[in-house]
Parts: sequence; structure tokens; C-alpha cells
Amino acid sequence: MSPALRAPQSELYRPIELTFTGTGVIPADRTPVTVYARHGASGAERVVPGFWDGGTAYRARFAPDLEGEWSWTSESTDAALSGRSGTFEVVRGGDHGPVRVAHRFHFAHADGTPFRPVGATAYNWLHQDEPLFSSTVDAIAEAGFNKFRFMVFPQGGGYIEHVPTLMPFEKTDGRWDVTKPVPEFFQRLDRAVEVLGERGIQADVLIYNAYDRGQFGLNELTEQEDAIYLRYLVARLAAHPHVWWSLCNEFDQLERPDDRWDRTGALLAEIDPHDHLRSIHNWIELYDNNQPWVTHASIQNGSVTTEFGRANLYRDVYGKPVVLDEIKYEGDIPDRWGHLDAEQLVHQFWIATVAGTYASHGESFATESGSLHMVEGGPLRGESPARLGFLRTVLEEIDGAGLDPIDKWDDPAYVAGIPRCLYVQYLGASAPATWDFRLPIGVPGERPEPGDRFQVDVIDTWNMTVTPVGRTFTLDDVQRNDAYDRASAPVELPEGEALALRITRIGG
Repeated sequence: MSPALRAPQSELYRPIELTFTGTGVIPADRTPVTVYARHGASGAERVVPGFWDGGTAYRARFAPDLEGEWSWTSESTDAALSGRSGTFEVVRGGDHGPVRVAHRFHFAHADGTPFRPVGATAYNWLHQDEPLFSSTVDAIAEAGFNKFRFMVFPQGGGYIEHVPTLMPFEKTDGRWDVTKPVPEFFQRLDRAVEVLGERGIQADVLIYNAYDRGQFGLNELTEQEDAIYLRYLVARLAAHPHVWWSLCNEFDQLERPDDRWDRTGALLAEIDPHDHLRSIHNWIELYDNNQPWVTHASIQNGSVTTEFGRANLYRDVYGKPVVLDEIKYEGDIPDRWGHLDAEQLVHQFWIATVAGTYASHGESFATESGSLHMVEGGPLRGESPARLGFLRTVLEEIDGAGLDPIDKWDDPAYVAGIPRCLYVQYLGASAPATWDFRLPIGVPGERPEPGDRFQVDVIDTWNMTVTPVGRTFTLDDVQRNDAYDRASAPVELPEGEALALRITRIGG
């Protein structure tokens, strides 16, 4: 690389990769090269860690978050890597940027575009051969999922039929040496993340492994080794705009004190120059998601979405977005977490939705190999994915931050929405024959007023249809906690179907 390099035009939020040639030495306790990127107009500076990528190759990846001219310089104890510089011009492209927390309980891209996560899971996907690897991405993209959870380290234990030969580190004296990452492994991880981004899917990266079961020994890293690996991982992946960090899946299966997780999470927040979303997922014991490093609560709970009024309590406790990343799976295995039918899983997703939370899908049908889709991936077999893709289209049509419970104190209908603008009432798995027009009134939010006019759509959550009622409703009775259109006849419904109502104010 020449001492000064002018790169071609780059797009906003898209990774820029700088490549250096050095001595090939891998520093065990520090970043081999650091890039300082500065935005000319504002003076904003981003400090970007670089990484070794095999042989004498070093790289640093940066995703500019401001339009205009940027300049950069490199710094390293290796003279071959230090003192390099260059400039690049950043223009707006088609990328919306990283997903952030928005309006306290929801998500939006950096440019303000709302993001409604409807997730999928295949823990051991990264380690599968073709065609299974690619068919997984095809399946979740075609179903309409926009977030995908997978582990960096290979999974051990039950339902694991494929043992990878490519591992993340070399061994020294029979123990994994995190100071010697295997470039081919992490290049595969790079490509996996890129493939998801190309299909419009957020990569929810599970960093540490609670499922080693002693098979590989990657669960035996010390806290210092955790930190070395974490710095390397962040340096490689953080420039991708569609990355989410999950510190661990079922963290409480690992015998580690909570304060170790606290320190590791705080380190992650400190070293990520692009400030991606951060979470940690539980098994039995909930993590303290009020920790400042946690951006959103990632929750496993088998019963929280079986009844109305439960999931929203997590919002009250944490004051952050809540993603229910395991609410059991659609499948056919005997384990209590793995044999929901599709109707039940879709029902639970809608309960999560009107609670103002989000959920993730998994499929636990036994595969030909003896594994499960939520372990190895592959084509989807269940009936829920299409219905969850339909739910996502309904969520995408919301003109606002997202759905919040309207009256969380005592609304027997558990209606969610945006006060005075939009309301969604899920009638459950078996709707009544008729519905009388009623809106809850909560605090805070704008109160509906007499004369407000609304249209109503009947959403069939299983048959995936949206049917306008075809008449206008006008509020004529606004009380302290409820508002009604007493003059209108009840809405006739297909009794017994799984239905939701979308109630939208018009002319306002």
C-alpha cells in the first residue's frame, strides 16, 4: 500500500476495507493496527481496530456514517502498518444503516426507517456444508424473516449430527489458543454475514457457546481469552451494518458469575466503533437486562406468550425493546419446547405483537440427518413461516414507531397501537361472531375525541387476508377509559377463526 491512497467513492453505511502488508506477527494482547477515520466537515472521528487475516495480511474495516469526505491514518507498533493515510468520498446509497433502538421499545435503521424484527434461528448453520448452507438462507429469505440467529462456535450435544473440521483457533499444548485465530474460519464467517446482508437479513451473531457440552472445549475460555477473541471478532464484523451482537444463547448454562458477563458486555460496548445492538439470552435465570451495555432484552420463556398480558411486563421491568427469542418451536419432537403446531406458534407471535414485543421463530422437525432445522438449517417444513411473513407485512404497514399497549393497566381486550391513530386488537385463536366498536384509552398518548372517524380491517392471521369492513365508524361516546361508536351495528366476523382487527383513524 502506498503512503497515501485516495479510494473511489463509497456508499453511506457500507463497509470500506483497508488492506495492509506487515510482518505477519500476531500480537497477543493488542490490536495490530488502528485506523483513525475523520469526517472533514464535522470533525467527527471514528477509531477502528484492525486485524490479522493470515500470512502478512492485515485489514481494517470501517462503515462511514456521514456523507462527505473522510480522511484516515493508521497507527501500529509495526512500522510496516503505521503512518499510512488516505481519503474517500461518501455518498448516499441504498443502505438504511445499522438498526438502533428507537422510541424506547422499538427499532429503526440509522436513517430513521423503522425495522420490525421477525426472526428465525439455526444455531449451527455456519458450520454446515453445501447445499445445506445456502438452502437455509434461501428458505428464511423466501419466508420473509428479516433477522437470523446463529452461533460462531460449533454446537455440541443432542441433535448434532455434523461435526465441522474447521475450527476458530489453533491449539497450543492441547488447548485452544485465541491468539492464533484460523483465518479460513473467520473468512467463512465474514462470507456468511455478507450473504445474509445481501438477502436483507440482520445477522444476530451469538458470540459465546453454552452448548459445547465438553465436546470441543470452546466453553473453557478464561475471561482474558474471551476478551482477546471478542476484540478479534468485533474488528472483523462490526463494519457490516446488519450485525447484531448476542453475547450468548442460554448464558446461564455456563458456570460463570454474572459479574464476568457484566464486564464482557461492557467491553463489547466499549470496543465496537459502530455501536451495534447488544443482548444476552437466558435459559432459566434472567440476566439483569437493565445493565447499561444491554440495548434490548433477548428473552427465553416458554409460557410468556401463551396468554395475553404477560410479555408486556418485561417492557415495564427493563424499559427497552423486548425480543422473545425463544417461545418454543414448531416441530414434531417429544421435548416440551419442540412440538408446537403451527397454529399455536402463530397465535403466540400475535400475542407477542399486541404486547408491544417481538419474537423469533424456530423449527424443530427432525431432519433426515437426525438433526433439527433450528440446529442445522435447510429448507423449512412447517406451516408457520408463511404466516409469520404475513405478520411482518402487517407490521411494515404501520405508520409510526411500532405497536405499544394502549391501556396496560386494565384493558380486557389487550389492544396495542398508536393512541388516536392506529389500533390493533388480536381476537385470539377463535374469534367471536361479532365485534362492537370500542377503543381503549390509555396514559400517556393522545386521547380520542367525539367525532373521530375510523376504518376497520379484519385480518385473518392464518389465511393471510386483510378484508376492509367497508364502512366508517365515528366515536359518539368517549369515556375516561373507553371510547365507542354506539350508533353503528356490530361487525360480523367469521366465528372461530384466528383474527385481528386493524382500526385506523381517517381524515385526521
